[in-house]
Amino acid sequence: MKKRIWLPLLLLSFAAGAAEIYVSPDGNDKNSGSAKAPFRTIGFAASKAKPGDTVKIGPGVYREQLVFNKSGKKEQPITFAGTRGKNGEYLTIVEAPGIFLDKWVPAPEIAPDVWKIKLVKRPDLVTLDGKMIAFINASTMALPRWKDLPPELNENMFWGKFGPNCKRLPGLDLLTLPKDILVRHRYFGKRKELFWPALGYVLSGWKDGFLYLRFANGEKPQGHKIVASTGEGFVLNNASHLYFKDLHLRSSRRQFRLQGRSSHNTIDSCLLMHGGARVRIDEGVTHTLVKNSILTSGFIRDDLFGLRGSHDMRSCLVYTIFKYIIGTSLSDDVGVLHNGKFTRITGNVFLRGLVGIRAYGADIHVQENVVREMASVGISTGDACTGTFTGNLVMNCGIVLRIHHLRGKVGTRREEFHYRNLYVQAPHAGSQFFLHCASYEPNPDEAKIIKAAKNAPQTPLTLVDPGHIYIYHNTFWGGPDLGSNFTVRVIASKLKRVLPFFFVNNVIKGGPRMESRSQELFNGNLLYTFDPAMRAMPQRDPVVGQRNKLIGLEETGKLWNTNNVPGLPDMSLKAGSPALGCAIDISRPFTANGKKFTAFPGFAPGYFKGKAPAAGAFQQGESQEKFFKMHKRAEDIAKMLRNNR
Repeated sequence: MKKRIWLPLLLLSFAAGAAEIYVSPDGNDKNSGSAKAPFRTIGFAASKAKPGDTVKIGPGVYREQLVFNKSGKKEQPITFAGTRGKNGEYLTIVEAPGIFLDKWVPAPEIAPDVWKIKLVKRPDLVTLDGKMIAFINASTMALPRWKDLPPELNENMFWGKFGPNCKRLPGLDLLTLPKDILVRHRYFGKRKELFWPALGYVLSGWKDGFLYLRFANGEKPQGHKIVASTGEGFVLNNASHLYFKDLHLRSSRRQFRLQGRSSHNTIDSCLLMHGGARVRIDEGVTHTLVKNSILTSGFIRDDLFGLRGSHDMRSCLVYTIFKYIIGTSLSDDVGVLHNGKFTRITGNVFLRGLVGIRAYGADIHVQENVVREMASVGISTGDACTGTFTGNLVMNCGIVLRIHHLRGKVGTRREEFHYRNLYVQAPHAGSQFFLHCASYEPNPDEAKIIKAAKNAPQTPLTLVDPGHIYIYHNTFWGGPDLGSNFTVRVIASKLKRVLPFFFVNNVIKGGPRMESRSQELFNGNLLYTFDPAMRAMPQRDPVVGQRNKLIGLEETGKLWNTNNVPGLPDMSLKAGSPALGCAIDISRPFTANGKKFTAFPGFAPGYFKGKAPAAGAFQQGESQEKFFKMHKRAEDIAKMLRNNR
């Protein structure tokens, strides 16, 4: 009897403590905050919210930047809920207040077609008709102008080091370049690309109290809605148990920044657009969940993000612009920048930007996300990254997976598990897997060590606890022709040691850079080729063929099914596929190359039929339907974003 009475009373008590607070653009902060008398601002509503409360934010545009420094409780989070339309469209829009710029005057002292407006402080972001445009970094704008403009651009004019011998083209000179100027770059080979189309023919920069703007096609700023914004959108500072849902955040340097000791916060089903980072999770932040959201750059030419093909290098030019004109040397655009702990990123769509996910913190779990059209990298890991990456669909990026900072950092631990992901590139374009060996040396005489290594090749460079990188049961489809999929061999040669890589049971396009002896485990993979002139057999290490299965063009038709959907091949396995039975059972302790290994996580014993598992993300009889649904959702989102321009 006591149980029957006590439980309903507990529920009634919980419900009585929770309130609904309403916000509307037509409200007033002097109102009561009820549905009939809503508040005007999200910030005021947040100041009144208590654990368990829900702030319901009505349709409209809210020009606010907020710092949340209060918290809910474990079972009583404070919820901030936006409004969606009947077709899922985002009706609650939060953007930086910004300054509307309409008093433009010509700047003939700079060049014809350059405009200026007085602006005391340098903004962080400039948008044109709701789209982010290229905004030149402060260091490049501060450089003294050259006497003569170059006839064409080269890479040193973008990324030459700052200092006395700086070769970068100054920002004011960038604004004055002819509309038909070409760019040379070592990535392009013999090809040259037009500079201005990659910018949407518009570029801006700030110097000495003036914002400058140039339309290379001769347009005028009048008639456009141009906004300069400063600061970040929602900042969580030592805030915990906050829940954000169904909000569209845009027009700020970062849409969400979590800092201090913030913990147990959730970003759910939000549309995050513009800025240098859609979600930045700082060191010290724990237990963040980002799920079911859309993260996109909203750049004026976001259609140019994606694959780098030898026939068209405009994506590489967009990458260069974001890294060395908007940024100074780092990729100045990322969906989620993770430096915290215990972060979960699941069910999101990362669409058109520079980097999808940059995971540099600990205990991250990245699952069932779609990452598409990133001009630089789909998923990048580095520094002290520990965690799992599974069930993700990463498509048509400059590089789909990049392992960064292999040489480690003093006092950190590194352990990554990548399994059951689909990495999809168009044939002959982009790169699949890239290993980068940045340097974190504990020795203060690092420069001497590197110099000694260059002068005496027998001197090994130092690895500082690089940890262990496990990459298994993934399918890498497509990619370049010349074997630049896999650079472990190159780095291992430079470091003169076997690398802590465990590359097992994958399907990947083969090439001459495949090598077994450069890593701890390179077994059970299936290597294929699209090109009849390039056989899968590696050129330098015949052991690859002894430890892995190699097939040529004539057998690739037997490898996968053909139940494709537009834009995504079906990589589930055919009956009789050459991938069947060629892998190692990694669900139990096993022996390979005379060494004993413990079981890898993610697979229960008996996950395959027959005597041995299949290489790749699928086992015999498994369907790709889950990935087709993820792909369709991403396609629907891309269509929605195009229609909302």
